[in-house]
Amino acid sequence: MNIGIYNRWLATMGGGEKMSLSAAEHLSRTHAVTVISHAPVEADTLAQRLNLDLSRVKFSFIPAEPPALLEALTETFDIFINASHMDIPPTRARRSVMLVYFPGQIYLDLPAQIRAHVGMAIRKLLFVPTFAEGFYGAEIRNGRQLRRTHETMRIELPPSRSKLSIKFHLSAEQPDIGPATIYADGERVGEIALPSDGTPTPYTIELNGKGRSASTITIRCPPPPSNDRFCMALSDFQIEHPRYRLYRWLFEDKFKGWGLRLHGAPAQLSSTRIENLARYHAIWSISEFTRTWVRRYWRRESTLLTPPVDVEAFASSPDGKRNMILNVGRFFAGSHNKKHVEMVTAFKGMVDQGLRGWELHLAGSLTPDRMHVEYLERVQREAQGYPIVLHVNAPFSELQRLYGEAAIYWHASGFGEDEAREPIKFEHFGITTVEAMAAGCVPVVIAKGGQPEIVQHGRNGFLWRSLPELQSFTRELIENRALCEKLARNAEADSRRYDMSHFRARLDELLEQLDR
Repeated sequence: MNIGIYNRWLATMGGGEKMSLSAAEHLSRTHAVTVISHAPVEADTLAQRLNLDLSRVKFSFIPAEPPALLEALTETFDIFINASHMDIPPTRARRSVMLVYFPGQIYLDLPAQIRAHVGMAIRKLLFVPTFAEGFYGAEIRNGRQLRRTHETMRIELPPSRSKLSIKFHLSAEQPDIGPATIYADGERVGEIALPSDGTPTPYTIELNGKGRSASTITIRCPPPPSNDRFCMALSDFQIEHPRYRLYRWLFEDKFKGWGLRLHGAPAQLSSTRIENLARYHAIWSISEFTRTWVRRYWRRESTLLTPPVDVEAFASSPDGKRNMILNVGRFFAGSHNKKHVEMVTAFKGMVDQGLRGWELHLAGSLTPDRMHVEYLERVQREAQGYPIVLHVNAPFSELQRLYGEAAIYWHASGFGEDEAREPIKFEHFGITTVEAMAAGCVPVVIAKGGQPEIVQHGRNGFLWRSLPELQSFTRELIENRALCEKLARNAEADSRRYDMSHFRARLDELLEQLDR
């Protein structure tokens, strides 16, 4: 069969990307498999970073918009698997599957409808533009926010009665890119020569107000020499308008968390997504936790396909376990962060109450954006003066060593959050918990999200609901070495349920069901 797998976020090489490419690796042994994404990334880079054999997999990189481009491509597949988090693209494949890490709410209750309308109203009021066609996600380069594109990009501006001045920088992402042509509302207004060395060129467009009609800026360059790479990069996009300046001050400087939510506000309500979802023949959820919310948010049943974990890559240290507690999770700001400060607080409390000879180690990657750096600095300040060690951007070999040496594994994602109101803030499955178990760590994890599906309280770890419980269960393991060793053995054995062979067998079973 001809199988297509779509993942918008492929270049991030995270847990969802590991799962979707693991499916591609396995299916490519007996089928023709094409992985579709937007931001070009080398197959060798993906294979090396994610420890996969992708030599039989074809990759196709297309512009992020319009959705019709992806829809037309799906028609060429016997089976189309959408493995892109929070995306519900239309599909015309003979059979289509949605792989869901966690669902976005499409049947909105009254509070959610109100929030959606408020978000749309704020975007319109503060002149927030829509990067509508041809763009990849925003990124930071040399302190500048930019968006890379293929040869055509389209930006939609909110309606305005007054004259607007639009400023931005444009640069070439490939050598020998021809001049870019600028269009305003379909009319050619200028041209930009793009230096081959990628130097950004400034440009300003003056637009007359159109009353209630929105304005559109389109930028095109000739087809680039290589179609599988970026063509241009747009940076420092600004609208010279008091309301847009207020937006930048509020949501790009003061309240970045709100800004992220605002960018997530829909341009329209959910009827289109409901129609798109109806085209999918099956939904695969990564956990029972996700299945529950698929049922609530989408009014659809789904089947379980848990992510594969490279359990063979982790083992207890041959030198034995140290008096060490470990957590692995990215350092990032926002209310859905990994709760490093809370874990530091719990450990400090244990030290203050007399715990000696034990260390807390926190390992995770860091995106070099100011808000995330400030979050890390706060964690570092809270940890000062205590046996707490941070491992920022640790390589995989160091993570293997830390897992191997740690006796206890902590996980706190979602602590203090409302699971009924914002379930997305909780761990949807718990890959790092399984990795820790495979290395003989005893998991002491929050009893929320997907964690209770992995950890059986009192058999292979402990589940906690408050920081005092986290401290109490940890003390019990520290003081009772025989119990700790027993739970560690059970944890290591139970981690094998999530190895690659189990994933492949379950995937084959689900594909067979789909093709009946």
